[in-house]
Amino acid sequence: MNFSLRTKKGHCLLLPSAAFFFCLSLIPLSMLVVFSFLDGNLNSDGSFPGFTAANYVRMFSKTMFARLMGRSLLIGLTVTLICVALAYPTAWGIAKVVREKNRNMLVMLAIVPFFTSQLLLIYAMMVILQSRGFLMSLMGWLGAADPSGSILYSLPAVVVVLVYEYLPYMILCLYASLEGIPDDLVQASRAMGAGRLETFVNIILPLSMPGLLSGIMLVLIPATGSFVEPGLVGGSGGMMIGSLINSQFNTVLDMGYGSALSFVFLVCLSLIMFMIRALSVKANRAIGGMA
Repeated sequence: MNFSLRTKKGHCLLLPSAAFFFCLSLIPLSMLVVFSFLDGNLNSDGSFPGFTAANYVRMFSKTMFARLMGRSLLIGLTVTLICVALAYPTAWGIAKVVREKNRNMLVMLAIVPFFTSQLLLIYAMMVILQSRGFLMSLMGWLGAADPSGSILYSLPAVVVVLVYEYLPYMILCLYASLEGIPDDLVQASRAMGAGRLETFVNIILPLSMPGLLSGIMLVLIPATGSFVEPGLVGGSGGMMIGSLINSQFNTVLDMGYGSALSFVFLVCLSLIMFMIRALSVKANRAIGGMA
């Protein structure tokens, strides 16, 4: 009887969270599905103009969605790989090389961009990347490029800005995993004759896999769906799938087609998240952790 009463109380305590999840997640998603069948935009009085499946027919009959989706995934993967390559040595240095009393300060430095507006970060990078800006002047001084040139309004500029924005996420995820790796394992591997590459592949990489997969999820998903960065630094050739969705709502005013694009894009990202989650569970079990 007491157990049953405690169970009922526990279920009651879950009701506020369940209601919050229902109102802010399930209802908007349901509305997105309904709006994806709208024939255009809502009427001025808020009434529905009618329903049609033409939005999905239009999406899959033209190559723009597939082309922009492929470009977005390619940019997202590129940004993620660069973040992994930069974050591993940085996170390892913070977790294992520097003194313990200095780690918190370095972690704070890594997350400083979080305390700044996203638009301010983008505009700061635009100043750095512009013609005769800091980066181009430095490359001109090194003889690597013409200082009067610039990579602004191109896909490389989009990649650079996205890496700058999402690199702290990857560093924090990897730092959390690398800090928990016992130093004895690394020293034992080196004592047994393994080189640094072998130690990384056989010891460090498997044990840090959960943090790596979490970082990939936190970087790949938002980078793939970005629309502010391509619009500001990508130029006409830097359009991504997020830019197309944003234009349907704010410029073309075609809520039906924009909702259909958003729903299909959400399904694609959900499949990617499912695969990453499955890999994370498998990695946890492989190292003897909890799924």
